[in-house]
Amino acid sequence: MTEDFTLPYNLLEEDDLPTLIAKAVGTRPHTLTPLAGGMIGTVVRATFADGETLVVKHNPGEGARLDIEAEMLRALRLPDVIRVPDVLFASPTLLVQEFLPGDHLGPDAHADAGRQLALLHGVTSDRAGLGGTTLNGDLEIPSPWTDSWIAFFREHRLRFTAEKATPRLPAGFCDRIERLIARLDDLLIEPDACSLLHGDVWSANVLASGDHVTGFIDPSTCYGDPELELAYATRFGNLGEAFLNAYTAIRPLAPGFIERAAVYAVYPALMHVYYFGDRYVPTLDRLLAESGV
Repeated sequence: MTEDFTLPYNLLEEDDLPTLIAKAVGTRPHTLTPLAGGMIGTVVRATFADGETLVVKHNPGEGARLDIEAEMLRALRLPDVIRVPDVLFASPTLLVQEFLPGDHLGPDAHADAGRQLALLHGVTSDRAGLGGTTLNGDLEIPSPWTDSWIAFFREHRLRFTAEKATPRLPAGFCDRIERLIARLDDLLIEPDACSLLHGDVWSANVLASGDHVTGFIDPSTCYGDPELELAYATRFGNLGEAFLNAYTAIRPLAPGFIERAAVYAVYPALMHVYYFGDRYVPTLDRLLAESGV
């Protein structure tokens, strides 16, 4: 199969999915099996006559940007760090990637997830962001290179997401979020360097076999403070003590992380309100209260 990332043919929306895959990789799949995680379009396991298996995402909707997801995966695909699927083909509406074995992350592999993320966070930049637009789910989010992490988090994560979530927020919440934003310089620590973040670590986005993590998928990548990643993983991703202990054995946390984690967790809480509505408002309310607003 070709590993050429350019379009060898026009991908016509009237083509059926097997035909689209054949145009992308040069071979028609023998079978397509639906996979979980189809929040953004269709996700299938494509099996070919020679036994090779790939994962295919297809989103024919207007504004689809699966090519951005491909760029985030490529940014994370570094030697001897974490395992992410290789991208074989990417266009805005079609993403063909390597199939990684394993099931959704369970407690037995929490420690290995902590170790692997600690290695990922050892990859650093002197700026926050990723130099353009990235994704959270199907939402395009700005991730320009920014000299200050706190400024990046303020404008391109908290304020941006609050504006997107505003139609679903009760009265008074926007004012509380603005008060939190005004206090970020006092509540957070500007890191010496920004770490490469997966950006969406929870059980469904980490694959594992037994006690070993086999891959990380569906990222929301940027360079930033690792505490944002850890806050999300522990507050929303159900990764607990074994995960954090394994992580901190490699990368110790600065004092006060628990308090800062509440501030950082406001961002995924807002994203959950944006996607899923009222049922996450109580969580957001609690996190804002923990953050002092």
